Amino acid sequence: MKNTRVNKKKLHLIITDSEFDEEAAKKFLFDNYKGIDLLPGIPEKLTENDAAFVLNVSQQTVERLCEDGEIQLSKKSILNYIFRHFLYLAPLDL
Repeated sequence: MKNTRVNKKKLHLIITDSEFDEEAAKKFLFDNYKGIDLLPGIPEKLTENDAAFVLNVSQQTVERLCEDGEIQLSKKSILNYIFRHFLYLAPLDL
C-alpha cells in the first residue's frame, strides 16, 4: 500500500500566506496519488446521473457541461474537471 501522508514542506510551497500556486498543487496531487483510485466504485464510463452525483450538481448542470465541452462522461474527464475547478475546496490539515 502506498504511503499517502502529506509532505508538509511540499504543501507549504503550494500555499503561502498570500497566494495559492495552482500548478504546484496539481503537480503535488499527480505525484502523490499515482496508482490510487480517487473515485473508487465509480465506473470508467459514467451516466449523467453518475457524473451529477460525483460532482454534487444537478443532472441539468452535467448536461450543460457536456454540451459546452467542459466534461465528457468518463472518470478521467470528471477527475480532470475536479482538479481544475474544485482544488481550492480541499480541506487542509496543517
